[in-house]
Amino acid sequence: MKQPALEHPVDLKVYCDESCHLEHDGSDVMVLGALCARNAEVERVIRTIKSLREEHNYRTEIKWTKLFAKQWPFYKKLIDLFLDDDAFRFKATVVLNKSQLDHEQFNENSHGTFYYKMMYYALRDFVEPQKSLRIYLDYMDTMGGTKAATLANVLRNKFLATPDALNVHIIRSHESQIIQLCDLLIGAISYANRTDIPKTSTIKNQIVAYLEEKLCRSLQSGTPPWEEKFNLFMFTPRARAC
Repeated sequence: MKQPALEHPVDLKVYCDESCHLEHDGSDVMVLGALCARNAEVERVIRTIKSLREEHNYRTEIKWTKLFAKQWPFYKKLIDLFLDDDAFRFKATVVLNKSQLDHEQFNENSHGTFYYKMMYYALRDFVEPQKSLRIYLDYMDTMGGTKAATLANVLRNKFLATPDALNVHIIRSHESQIIQLCDLLIGAISYANRTDIPKTSTIKNQIVAYLEEKLCRSLQSGTPPWEEKFNLFMFTPRARAC
């Protein structure tokens, strides 16, 4: 009798989110972030976040678009958790001057195609030889499953991975504590880089300032390619063709 194939052990899990990703949302910045954690540490991290939630009586989804000034101590501890725990690595692709994107010339006339190209840049550094990867994308639209499958195939082909070693899954952000943490980080990056809005939110300014203080760098500057803990790739579109 044929034995069932053993499930490939998972080494790394990557949780992804985006900010201002729609083509015509009024923002001239788009941020796609990926928060990577060793699979063996994921449950511990989730328990820690849930414990912090209980400590601060935080019952709602963590979202940059719905922050609470009185919960600054909670957000501060989340940032400390990310920065102080060596289980985490983070990379974000920051698209500047979004209105200058020329999808017709470079992206098959599709903003969705461009989105997944930028997500590829956010993910590629986490694909390691001989290590299996599970990637979780926040739900965007009904086409997400098809696009996620395409992204998975591109990553597999690029890095010679097998389907059981690299998979992409669509989940909703409220189902994942770590995607919500990713949302907090990319929200801060997006806010710091936007020039089209007044920076009047006390709590958002606090979070940006604290991140920059802890990182000893501005969120408006890219990092060297070899930076692993908190890597920012700044992407500026080519000028539109005449």
